This record gives sequence, structure tokens and C-alpha cells, in this order.
Amino acid sequence: MAAIITTIARIASGSRSIATVTISRASKLNALNSHLFNLLTNEMRTIPKDHSNLLAVILTGQGTESFIGGADIAEMSVLDSPAAAREFITGVHTACKSIRDCPVPVIGQMNGYALGAVLEIAASCDFRVASQHAVFGMPEVNVGIPSVVEAALLPGLIGWGRTRRLLMLGDTISAVEALQWGLTE
Repeated sequence: MAAIITTIARIASGSRSIATVTISRASKLNALNSHLFNLLTNEMRTIPKDHSNLLAVILTGQGTESFIGGADIAEMSVLDSPAAAREFITGVHTACKSIRDCPVPVIGQMNGYALGAVLEIAASCDFRVASQHAVFGMPEVNVGIPSVVEAALLPGLIGWGRTRRLLMLGDTISAVEALQWGLTE
């Protein structure tokens, strides 16, 4: 079942807390469908309001295989009109914006695949950390799906040439390359 799991942990001093928001859809590599985009947006807007002592938010995916395996291709494949596609894209944009608008730092904890629209989710985070086996990219361009939402954030992180490599060639990069490029900290 697709869900967003949020845990709040007090840090050592006891007066501040850190929230961990976990995308939980491991059977689909934590791929985000419209329902999860809406839940994520709501959670990113609600947590700071409900926890005035919040120090940071860690955004991650359940398990070790995937941070978030991208947008749900199965859902995208049945979008039957420009209006339906626009609604889906707006959901991606709104989720990314809710991360950027969060009043405390958001740390993307990449524990596996960070592909497609989720690379844009990662780019929306204030900081990105990755496990050694993380993989980053926009492979959807290899099957004719353009990256149209928040890819404009990437040049500020990795430069125009590297962004074009990801967006035009559909290349994926390793965690080591992501660190070398400045995509992760």
C-alpha cells in the first residue's frame, strides 16, 4: 500500500526535533503516483505547522533499493488527455514546491534509485546525501518522455552541460559521480 510515513525524533538537547518523511511503496521502488504526490505535498506543508520546534526534515524512501524510483509510469501511461497530463505534472510541481517552501532545511536521503521526476524532487531539497549504491538520472527521455517539471533546478546544482547530458542522453550517474558533480553533499 502506498503511504507517507512520518516520524518525529527529538534531538539530544530535547528541545528541537527532526522529522523523517518516508515514501513507502517498496513494491514499486517507491514510485510516486498522484496520490503520493498529494500526500507528500500535504505532509511537507503540515509538519512545520504542527511542530514549531522542528530543526529539519529528512526525506527518504522505504528500503535500500530506491530513494524514489520516479513517477509512476503505469499511471502516466493511462493519462488520456492534455488536461490529465497537466494535472499530473502540476502534482509533481506542487510537491517539489512544497519541499522548496519548507521553512526548515530538507535533506534528501538517497538510498538507491533517484530517477526521473524524483531527481527533480531531490533537486528541490536543500541538501542531498546518497548511499554508495545510489543511481541518478532521467532515463525516461530514452523512451520519449520529456522531463518538463523542475529540471530547471539542475543547472544551478550541476551546470548546463551536465544537465543536458542527463536530459538529452538519458544517462544515469553513480553516487560517486553525483558527489563529484555537486549534485550531492
